[in-house]
Amino acid sequence: MAKILIIDDDPDLIDTYLIILTNNGYEVSSALNGEEGLVKIKNDKPDLVVLDVMMNTDYEGFDVARKIREDMKLLKLPIIMLSGIHEVKKVRYRFAPDETYLPVDIWLDKPIEPDVFLEIIRTTLSDMPQQTG
Repeated sequence: MAKILIIDDDPDLIDTYLIILTNNGYEVSSALNGEEGLVKIKNDKPDLVVLDVMMNTDYEGFDVARKIREDMKLLKLPIIMLSGIHEVKKVRYRFAPDETYLPVDIWLDKPIEPDVFLEIIRTTLSDMPQQTG
């Protein structure tokens, strides 16, 4: 069973993801901010991280993604960034994965349909090398 960590400051959204993912056979844990998320990554060793951008700051998720990638043992940990920043902040430009500034595997805009979210999780886990201890 793949382990997924959701890092998002919205408890209702976490509960929604938890229901979708656990009903489809995934083990799910969560964190309400980046600091808590980084600790859970080290302790729980998830197979995939779903990461929000706007938490304690408007850009916290960007910093968390870079911190994950700075740890050599976590370079292959799949990160899906799921954010409402484009809608909430009315950002005109689009974010996209980038090795330096935004080192994530996939960028998704909130809201996302549950079936689309689940399919992206499945595909990402099947396409990515799994994290090892």
